[in-house]
Amino acid sequence: MRVTVLYDFTSEIENELSIIAGEILTVTDPDVGNGWWEGMNTKGKRGIFPASYVEEIKTPIRPIAPIVQPPMTNTNSYYNNEPLASTPAADDPWATSSPVIPPSYNNTQASHSQQHRYDYSNEDNYEYDSDFDDDDTASRYNAPSSAPSSAGYTNVQLPPTPDDTQSIASSMAVARKSKMFSKSSDSYIMGTASITVDMRDQIQIFMNEQNLYFWKPIDENYIVTVTSPKMESKFKGIKKFIAYQLTPSFNNDPVSRRYKNFDWLHERLVEKYCLIPIPPLPDKQISGRYEEHFIEHRRAQLQEFVDWVCRHPVLSRCDVWMHFLTCKDQKKWKAGKRAAEKDPLQGSTFCAAIRVTPEKALLPSFVDTQIEFCKNFTITMDGAIKMLESASADQTSKYTNIFKRDYQKLGDCFSECAKALDIDERRINTGFSLSQSVGNTAGIFISIGKLYEEQAKRDWQPFCDKLHVYRGILSSFPDILSEHKNAQQKRKECEKLAFDQKMSNLQIQEVNRRVDLMTISVLAEQSHFRQERDSHLKLTMKNLLEEQVAFYQTIVSKLQTAQRYFE
Repeated sequence: MRVTVLYDFTSEIENELSIIAGEILTVTDPDVGNGWWEGMNTKGKRGIFPASYVEEIKTPIRPIAPIVQPPMTNTNSYYNNEPLASTPAADDPWATSSPVIPPSYNNTQASHSQQHRYDYSNEDNYEYDSDFDDDDTASRYNAPSSAPSSAGYTNVQLPPTPDDTQSIASSMAVARKSKMFSKSSDSYIMGTASITVDMRDQIQIFMNEQNLYFWKPIDENYIVTVTSPKMESKFKGIKKFIAYQLTPSFNNDPVSRRYKNFDWLHERLVEKYCLIPIPPLPDKQISGRYEEHFIEHRRAQLQEFVDWVCRHPVLSRCDVWMHFLTCKDQKKWKAGKRAAEKDPLQGSTFCAAIRVTPEKALLPSFVDTQIEFCKNFTITMDGAIKMLESASADQTSKYTNIFKRDYQKLGDCFSECAKALDIDERRINTGFSLSQSVGNTAGIFISIGKLYEEQAKRDWQPFCDKLHVYRGILSSFPDILSEHKNAQQKRKECEKLAFDQKMSNLQIQEVNRRVDLMTISVLAEQSHFRQERDSHLKLTMKNLLEEQVAFYQTIVSKLQTAQRYFE
């Protein structure tokens, strides 16, 4: 059986197989158990991988040609000389052309991920609980028990199927690719859409003395805290889910939101702002959704998402975000939801709301230089962040497992040594209890192991959560730049039409102005990301190192205490 890889998977132990989306694998053993298959890639490397990460390649079955009976032999010369009627080529099933592969076949990953995307076009869909946060969803999916399989793999070790919002491509990439340079983009550039922009919806961009573009800064900064995750239910307890309390600092009035609501918000932001990268949400997960550690970790990741939106000059003041933060009434929620879904300023059309000061035409050489720099930087930074996140996740795993186990093992060994020494010391009193000193040292090493177990929550895990946001942001830039490239190509087509006198000078001027607005939006977002990098990433590194210093100072203090036992 041959399969197509839908999602990236990185091996963590020796007999796992790293796979990349789009790769073709040959399955050698589909019965490994607990959601794992064994297979081989095109390079001949063999290993196991999650079955939910791949999709079987359906080979079309060719029709079997009907058997043509030969004519019966006859001694009559008339029949012997009668030529056989040949079957037309069109009737020969073997002469037919190869079956036509539908376009969706080559887009397996996108189509597979989109099957989990919700349709919010109907207001009643909001009431339909189809997300992975519902308790009965887990029973419908029949999550397997944690009993080990023949290969020693358990359900707990099986990674969850990546959500399309959280893979490297992320939902931003999936959504943008599915509508890349859509009709709305075309109609905006050509000016065929009639758009009226209210004063309050206008977005200001300024150019500084270094000829860099910036979004207008936030008038009043605010924060939103995500707290108090708790189990809630509806339909008399049939539906269960985790709800989080969001409290904005501008009104201190908390609202209750579940992951499904965050997912809806994320999709709205992606649809509305095609030139602004939207921070990713935490991964969806079926098993272990109500475990305390998972709930707290998801809360922390949602807090990172909320913090990034609050710091963004455009996202922090948009209507759909404010509706998400403040609306409590169910009827008003539905009305606001419908308004957000029918927002005319979506995609490239949102550039119609942009006002630039000063407004002037951009030189092609300036645009090409800035966009090329942005492209090179984001590609390099994306690779660096991925490596750093992987290394940080590895540290988290080592702290909570390997380092903890090693120190506790050392403590157990010292403890056994102390017991052996105590046997002799009870017979002869030497005036110094070496067994007690060694025993105390054993307790210190065991306590250091516990410190390692708890430490990752304070430094490496929060560090990974912040890198997760950066990875999602950076992975969106290629699609943003592709949207911009398509707009530039559309401008070239219009310039050719103008050269052939098929478009007036006034029309080509308007096309140039609109494409310049798209370019300026990309440059403003590039400037904002640079500001975030210089301030937020700097603070992130500072917090990580402060926690590491405090952690190792605690260990040094404990070891110094152990040293004094032998003075």
